[in-house]
Amino acid sequence: MKHVAWIVTGLLVSMSMAPAQTTPPTQQVKLQTDAAKKVAPKPKPSDAARAAMTAARETETPVKGAEGPARMSALQTSAEAWDKLAKDFSSEPLVASQASFRGGELWQRHGSLAQAEQDFLAAARTDTPRYGQRGLFEAAEMQRRLKRNDDALATYAQVVAIDSASTRAYEARISQGRLLESLGRFDESIGAFRKAVDGAAKSRQVVEAANLLAKVLIQKGDFESADGVLAHAEESVHKTIAVDAAQTESLQKLLDGMSARKSLQRARDKQNGAAKDAKALEEAKGTSGN
Repeated sequence: MKHVAWIVTGLLVSMSMAPAQTTPPTQQVKLQTDAAKKVAPKPKPSDAARAAMTAARETETPVKGAEGPARMSALQTSAEAWDKLAKDFSSEPLVASQASFRGGELWQRHGSLAQAEQDFLAAARTDTPRYGQRGLFEAAEMQRRLKRNDDALATYAQVVAIDSASTRAYEARISQGRLLESLGRFDESIGAFRKAVDGAAKSRQVVEAANLLAKVLIQKGDFESADGVLAHAEESVHKTIAVDAAQTESLQKLLDGMSARKSLQRARDKQNGAAKDAKALEEAKGTSGN
């Protein structure tokens, strides 16, 4: 019995002396966040907020079927109603963010892009988990349309920073690439499109991003890299088809419709034609010299 007691005592001592298992800080944050999601009840609008939202929705009715100045006036009235709702219920982020975002959509339809931008940004600030990426992306779109290109590029970057693996981050990179290309900033555009290709979660996204990337590479005269990008898109599609044959027809059609393929062929034909012309010119000079 003494021998057993010694064993038990030894085990207890060794357990007390063993280093405590610690959770990495990043995992602790994740666990805390997950726990908060489980414990925290989903917020609900107050009765007053619900009534106000119903009234705001009713202001959109006159917009339907209206045309010309009447439509513009109805859109303005409705957008202002949603803006007022966001201000009146600023203490309820769930309501205020939704109201701001809806106001932004209506101001956009009205053509008041600067006001729409402010509403989208307000939604993003008020309820980041629900409207952070959505609000910032829409705000960036307004900035782009307002020709505030640097602001738009910076805001697209914020969208990506929130969650780089999300669909909206992919869309932001595509928009960044398009804008940079339109500004003639081809190297930066190529970088944005490459990140879009690398971050694409679906073959359809890979094909879209690869097509845009290849076209910019063609403009720069980098035909070999463009070829590689097109090959990557084709490989991605074939891998998807291998595990999901139901997508064969639609993905193959998408692949065949990549405009960069024709652009690359035309560019090569032009290059070959120019080379042939140069050679013929040199030969002609040589003949005339004799």
